[in-house]
Amino acid sequence: MIESVLDEFSKTEFDFREFANPSDPLSALFEEWIPYYRLKYCIAKALQPQSILEVGVRFGYSARTFLEASPAAQLLGIDLDCSRFGGQAGALDWARRITANHNARFVVGDSQKMKRFPGGIYDLIHVDGQQDGLGSFHDLRRAVSQGRWVLLDGYFWTRQNFFNANDFLLKYKDIIRYAVTIPGYAGELLIRVSDDYLAAVKSVPSSGAGTSREIVGFYDSNYYLRDCGGFDVFRRSGGKQLGDGRLISLLRLARLGHGHAALDLGCGRGEIVYQLARRGYEVTAVDYSTASIALAKGCFKDENAALCERVEFICADATRLELGRKFDVVIAGDIIEHLAPTELSRLHETVGWHLEQNGIFLVHTYPNAWFYRRHWPRLRAAASELGAFLPAEPRSRYELLMHINEQSPALLQRSLKKVFSHVKVWVGCSDAPGENLMRRCSISELISAPEIYALASHSPLDLERAKQLLSQSRLSAGVHSCIRLEVCQCPAAVGATAIFQVHIQLVNDSTQQISSIAPYPIHVSYHWLAKDLDRMIIYDGLRTVVPDVIEAGETCGMDASIQAPANLGDYRLMITLVQEGCCWFNDMPGGAQNVREISVV
Repeated sequence: MIESVLDEFSKTEFDFREFANPSDPLSALFEEWIPYYRLKYCIAKALQPQSILEVGVRFGYSARTFLEASPAAQLLGIDLDCSRFGGQAGALDWARRITANHNARFVVGDSQKMKRFPGGIYDLIHVDGQQDGLGSFHDLRRAVSQGRWVLLDGYFWTRQNFFNANDFLLKYKDIIRYAVTIPGYAGELLIRVSDDYLAAVKSVPSSGAGTSREIVGFYDSNYYLRDCGGFDVFRRSGGKQLGDGRLISLLRLARLGHGHAALDLGCGRGEIVYQLARRGYEVTAVDYSTASIALAKGCFKDENAALCERVEFICADATRLELGRKFDVVIAGDIIEHLAPTELSRLHETVGWHLEQNGIFLVHTYPNAWFYRRHWPRLRAAASELGAFLPAEPRSRYELLMHINEQSPALLQRSLKKVFSHVKVWVGCSDAPGENLMRRCSISELISAPEIYALASHSPLDLERAKQLLSQSRLSAGVHSCIRLEVCQCPAAVGATAIFQVHIQLVNDSTQQISSIAPYPIHVSYHWLAKDLDRMIIYDGLRTVVPDVIEAGETCGMDASIQAPANLGDYRLMITLVQEGCCWFNDMPGGAQNVREISVV
């Protein structure tokens, strides 16, 4: 197809000046625009679209060009008919005049405020690229949900256009059959959209939905295994390890409950469900996605029957539960931003009914709406001053589709207080979730924090205990010798560079807690040494997060990830702990370590 476009371009004498407006303020540029419109003519001639949508019409030169190349086409043009974004006030009158003999109509409207373009699926959607990067990104999102072919004008027009168009291609790569760049006056980006994607989104708004039910089909295994936070650790460990800070924080805060009946709403892949069950909780896991429930059940593959019997999986709408029992802990990890306001109110009422009087409701949501709305533009401006680039749209494609009700701290607090007598909402980040728990943040701090946490209950909250659970202090001298590391399962031979699992038990006989959380996180790691010498082969091993707080007197079983050396041979593997920014335990008197001999084959 591209060769036919270029071949036609080399032969055509098409000249848009035959219908150009002589009063156009940019008429001095007409001569250099000739190849620009010839290329558009040749693209339309090759595609022969029968339905065309043009976003950004101005005087209608592109519209008339497309109709000259494909005379049988129907064309709809959308334009603000003003002098912003490269437009010209009153220009639509000329566009109507030069397309009067064709099947064309034009509407005055702001595409940036449209959740969906008028009409259904078009053969070709032409997007005016002469605007800021965010505007181009916005229109491209709409276009790929309604156009078989999408032609972005001005791909090379500015750095903002170029970088944001490429950011769009990166985020939407899985729904694009292919994309082609055609150099020219301003550069043309031609995108062929997947027919399967067009069929899937035919009835779904591309900028969020009215209710979560409208987009349930997009919560598939591709989302959970390629986009949803922590997917890499899940895929590597089969859901038996935690690597995502938000999940780790919620698991630790579950200790605020006074019993062992837990309800996980929007359980996702099931990592928290698995960890709670291993801690002895009776867990009810709820999600309306069949893919989610299947993945969550997979976390318990090859586990003993006693562990599996502690969990009940329910594929249902979390906002409409009637379980006939109450729970000590209810978790809503990154679900509330996926619910419409009415659904969220219903969820809080549902939780309020199912929560024991002294039970605890744990909430995490990302992003803080204020962060993207107010702080992100500042970051972009600062980056631009340094000659760097931040995308105009920071959200992923799934976030753009699924986040239909992003929360601010104030909005979430108001919603929770309608149901619960005791509420604490604070902002932070996964690396330091408890940093702002006990302090009053400034407006600037509230805006610049990306995540929101909340605790709610019918009874008073123990915030001091919550603070302790969300921070790890530097271990005191002598404590390292009171922590034991026992290896339960370890292979005798592994492949070169292979990543494998070693099952261990951590026994905490000290008076302090162990956790992988700021400001001094403790991780499981290792060193590789030559078998016959004490020579160190690899010093810094992979880090494995301790999945929960191990308090004084507690034992935790877990799998540690190890990567084998690249060279074949016999080695000694020293598994130990490291408190980041402080010390390796094996360097401390009596510090936890365990050595195994392993062959790399």
